[in-house]
Amino acid sequence: MGNKKDINLLPEEFRSRSPKTIEKKKEGVVSKEVSEGIKGLMDIISSKVSTIQYERSKQKITEFSKNLKYRLAGNFQQNPGVKVNLIQYLKNHKLRRLEKILDIQKRDLIVSSKINYMYCTDTGKVVIIDKDIGGEPCTITIKNAKQVVLKCVKFYKDQPFVFPMFNEKNLKGDIIYVDTNEIWYVDKTEATLVLFRNNQPEYLNIDLKKFQNSKSYKELTNHLNNYKMLYLDKELNNLLTDERKIKIDDIVKISSSYVIYRENEDFRVLLFDEQRNLFNEILMHKLPNVNEEAWDILFTKEIYEYIIENGYSFDNFRQDDDCIEYCQDIGSKKVCVMRCKI
Repeated sequence: MGNKKDINLLPEEFRSRSPKTIEKKKEGVVSKEVSEGIKGLMDIISSKVSTIQYERSKQKITEFSKNLKYRLAGNFQQNPGVKVNLIQYLKNHKLRRLEKILDIQKRDLIVSSKINYMYCTDTGKVVIIDKDIGGEPCTITIKNAKQVVLKCVKFYKDQPFVFPMFNEKNLKGDIIYVDTNEIWYVDKTEATLVLFRNNQPEYLNIDLKKFQNSKSYKELTNHLNNYKMLYLDKELNNLLTDERKIKIDDIVKISSSYVIYRENEDFRVLLFDEQRNLFNEILMHKLPNVNEEAWDILFTKEIYEYIIENGYSFDNFRQDDDCIEYCQDIGSKKVCVMRCKI
């Protein structure tokens, strides 16, 4: 009994709309008003309709498979039915991802309406997902034995992210980045980074007037990330901007284990240990010829020390798909002596 869902704990309007209740009412009406002869006739008609629907569905699937690329290119208007089906499929796919984050399953769904989904788990947790005007999940109410929690959900590239409730009314611009603890809104002249710390939103406003004529997305996002990192790490902010007088536009990258910034025509790399203490720094004429993800390997404390101990040069590292490697000339052959997977 303790593991079963108690439908009597739900509000009256949801109990009355329970699929089992509706099914019982329908069965009662049919048994009283329909004779056995008419039942037989209805069975025959239902069988014919099912056969027709089956053949039509097979035809639709075949047509959809043959012309998927063509329709995805913007020609759904030639077959509106397929467009509706695909949209519904994508909505269901997004919902399944959201369910996984909320630790609920499709089998826990007890009510599905135009305005919300309602779930009740075997442990008694109730989750209500409200929809916006377009039918997308927007707010979440979670009730367990101890408390009721309100959350909001944002979809970015079809991936759901759940946040504490916050006021989005005065935020301008488009969302260009979402992560588990932050959302970036970018307008023409200003960006607002909503940072969630201790379940509370913090709004970081950044002037973007200098980027009005810039078309570089990478340059923009790097500027926003550097600004955010300096805001969150006061000690790093003091080290770079106060002590070393480094301008934010001269900072190439800030990560948890290193910082790279321009120094005249060269680059200076500051290396930090796990406690964020500065343990070394390097002056380079040019950065290693690998992608930025590879920098996260080369500039960790252990890898850096291994490179220095073996006398390797950072200039000689090369990218090989998802690996970086270091080769040396040994006799007449070039031999790979170090290889790391990114």
